[in-house]
Amino acid sequence: MSFIQEYFFVDVRERIRYYISLAPGGRILTNFGFQTMHIALKKILFICYSLLLAGLQAYGTHQRAAEITYRHISGLTYEAKIITYTYTPSPADRPALDIQWGDGTSSTLMRTEKINLPDNVSKNVYEYRPEMGAVTNRHTYSSPGTYVLYMEDPNRNYGVVNIPNSVNVPMYVETILVINPFLGFNNSPVLLNPPIDVGCVNQLFIHNPGAYDIDGDSLSYRLVNCKTFGGIDIPGFTQPMASNSFSINPVTGDVIWDSPIMQGEYNIAFVVEEWRNGVKIGSVTRDMQIEILPCNNTPPVITVITDTCVTAGEILRFDATAIDPDGNKVTLDATGGPFEVLESPAYIDPDPAFGNDTVTTAFTWHTVCSHVQKQPYQVFLKATDDDIPINLVSYKTVSITVICPPPENLTAEAIGSTIRLNWDKVACDKAKGYRFFRRIGESGFVPEVCQTGVPPFTGYVMIHENDDINITSFIDDDNGAGLIHGNRYCYMVIAYFLDGAESYASNEACATLKRDVPVITNVSNDSTDLTMGYGFIAWSKPTELDTIQIPGPYQYVLYRSEGSAGSNLQPITTFPGLDDTLFIDQGIDLNQSGIPFSYRVALESLTFGFIGNSQTAASIFLRLTETDEEIILSFQPFVPWLNEYYVIYRKDEGADIFDSVGFSLQPLYRDLGLVNDRQYCYYVKSVGKYTAPGFVTPIINYSQIACGRPVDDVPPCPPELSVETNCDIAINDLAWTNPNEYCADDVAKYYIFFSPLQGVDFILLDSVSPATNTTYAHFNNGNITGCYAVVAIDSTGNQSEFSNIVCVDNDACSVYSLPNVFTPNDDGRNDLFRPFPYTSVEKVQMTIFNRWGNIVYETEDPDINWDGKHYKTNVKCSDGVYFYVCIVHELTLFGVIARELRGSITLLTD
Repeated sequence: MSFIQEYFFVDVRERIRYYISLAPGGRILTNFGFQTMHIALKKILFICYSLLLAGLQAYGTHQRAAEITYRHISGLTYEAKIITYTYTPSPADRPALDIQWGDGTSSTLMRTEKINLPDNVSKNVYEYRPEMGAVTNRHTYSSPGTYVLYMEDPNRNYGVVNIPNSVNVPMYVETILVINPFLGFNNSPVLLNPPIDVGCVNQLFIHNPGAYDIDGDSLSYRLVNCKTFGGIDIPGFTQPMASNSFSINPVTGDVIWDSPIMQGEYNIAFVVEEWRNGVKIGSVTRDMQIEILPCNNTPPVITVITDTCVTAGEILRFDATAIDPDGNKVTLDATGGPFEVLESPAYIDPDPAFGNDTVTTAFTWHTVCSHVQKQPYQVFLKATDDDIPINLVSYKTVSITVICPPPENLTAEAIGSTIRLNWDKVACDKAKGYRFFRRIGESGFVPEVCQTGVPPFTGYVMIHENDDINITSFIDDDNGAGLIHGNRYCYMVIAYFLDGAESYASNEACATLKRDVPVITNVSNDSTDLTMGYGFIAWSKPTELDTIQIPGPYQYVLYRSEGSAGSNLQPITTFPGLDDTLFIDQGIDLNQSGIPFSYRVALESLTFGFIGNSQTAASIFLRLTETDEEIILSFQPFVPWLNEYYVIYRKDEGADIFDSVGFSLQPLYRDLGLVNDRQYCYYVKSVGKYTAPGFVTPIINYSQIACGRPVDDVPPCPPELSVETNCDIAINDLAWTNPNEYCADDVAKYYIFFSPLQGVDFILLDSVSPATNTTYAHFNNGNITGCYAVVAIDSTGNQSEFSNIVCVDNDACSVYSLPNVFTPNDDGRNDLFRPFPYTSVEKVQMTIFNRWGNIVYETEDPDINWDGKHYKTNVKCSDGVYFYVCIVHELTLFGVIARELRGSITLLTD
């Protein structure tokens, strides 16, 4: 660029920036106003750029690739870094570049490093280096928000295949920074592999950017179009042509080109997006260049382990081998997150590995607790051959998850109606706290390699978490309700981290509450005679009661309440001593009460006082839902023991005994294939147990007896309707399917509904029976317009939903039209002027004129029927041409619509 051109270019740019910074009256624009005007004037500046650069191809061809990254410094201060790759011989050097911060401000960044690479490629770095005077890379924002950092620079190198006139197209890259105090501060991912790569025609090409996120955020990848000045897509840009496909793996970031079909230089762009707790918190756009050449070469093949994991504190080692199929020398090196961590980074030996056609390097990583994170680290292995004219490259990615070791030495100890857990502090201080899981009975679960947390299939449920890893005990009292005597409770503990990572699960620890109170085992309909409906209540006596600390004599007090919740328990009887643990409650009738009853047993010492209660347990209450040829039984239990399954008994109408008809693992059963209006009676037997040893097993209880009758309350499915219009006689012929043929068995008749207008409520038009009669002809006085629906009615009066609605508009038949000649000579043929056959006309306003404009006939009759005589004098009109204006009022689905017809009529009598 000459001095005059460069001066003019800078002057125009600076003048535009100055003017867009001012509002009318000399006031500074708001952010919104600034951005709005800035976008408009960018287009003007882009035109200026294009004009100025049109003659600069030989001097300005330099930008090949670029990206912007950032890191958090403190508070709202962030530090940006620009990396570009340029054409080395170009005189259009850039010792400084402007960055826009996304808040209406910008800075000029000094280049701090320039590395001339092979093949006329230079790497340029613009980063914060105060020792070099590069201090403008840091920026403090005024508030949280979303900011788009971007860089624009003319212009790209000459001859990019998929960018028309690339030499005159500026480079534009952007990075999105989200400052959200609820998500925490963020650093952008860094891309460890350079954005310049090479490939061969008709050879599979793969590139991986080697993205690493220091915060452990999730990364995803997607292709975008390369952009130009103002952040707009480059006009005419296309993704590279491929024999099969060109794509990017959204998870690994592999750019896969299968396969290039034409040599040349290509530019592509993709976005690396960051996600934290499911929320997007930033992105980096890379614009990169790929050179495709003709070559007779195959890239090296890398052999290495698949994804793996390692426990923090252990050493991970594995070998990686690269083999060149063509016998070329090969270099194998690696990048990725494990090499970037500050504490105990990974290494390979040798680094890089170089040799003839086969080389091997050993990966070693002494992991520590600071490496633990939810997202796996990625190791990007890169093998490069030394073939001529180009060195082909292949990539392989290994994902490594660093897992926190488990909390160790978990113990469980029963204390009263609670269980106390103790464990050793987790080894990783980076953990935020612990999560506690509980189930009834042992699971035997031992985590597999790489299996973190406590999976749901184990039957464990999380009951609590704390946020202090120094607290290494927890008392489980079931949120104040107290645990249940008779159950064996098992626990597992894990450590969790802020980013969602979880440790391996601890050992399984179990405990059973001391049996120092009664344990209720039965609340049942008395099985000796279920028809009486008496309550049968039983409990297990306190075998571990400390009779020295709490001396007798003892007694039980039995409490009863209506309902399942036991919200109004009242004492109903007492039992002296500890051995009487059965009671038949004849004060209730479970079969007739219509409600369940709940019970609780209290233990008292006549010298010491109250000792403790059993848990509350309720009788099985059977509910019946009667429907078509089916009765649905539901019987939700409210008991402290574990019911394993249920047996359903039924007595048919006229039978003397009950018989089992099925069983269920859930408190629900559907009894199908019944006869409507017949009585069926049921009761349910539950079979359960306590998980602790020493209790009666199985625990069997019975519901009350409940009776019901199936009733046909299920409507049939709707018919499928079709309508054909007979235009000759203006009739709509309806036909529909018979639901008895595919979804019902008792459809008896049909209701036909009609609406003259679309969107208007339907009215009952007619009914049709029997079910086999599935047609109907509707004549509506010459009007075919309207909407139809059919409803099926079964034998008990259940109505289906509407069928599909079918509407017929007036255009289903020929529209109203008129002939242009008639012969009123009384020969019985064509003696009247009348329209062609029509339908759906309410009226017309027909006026016929002679050639002098005088009216000779008028009518509102749609049939017109002009006999060729003057409508006032009744004198025959002379032969000749007459003219008409006819306003036709047509009936449509949307109401009456007027349409005007104009034309001529030839009247002939000879």
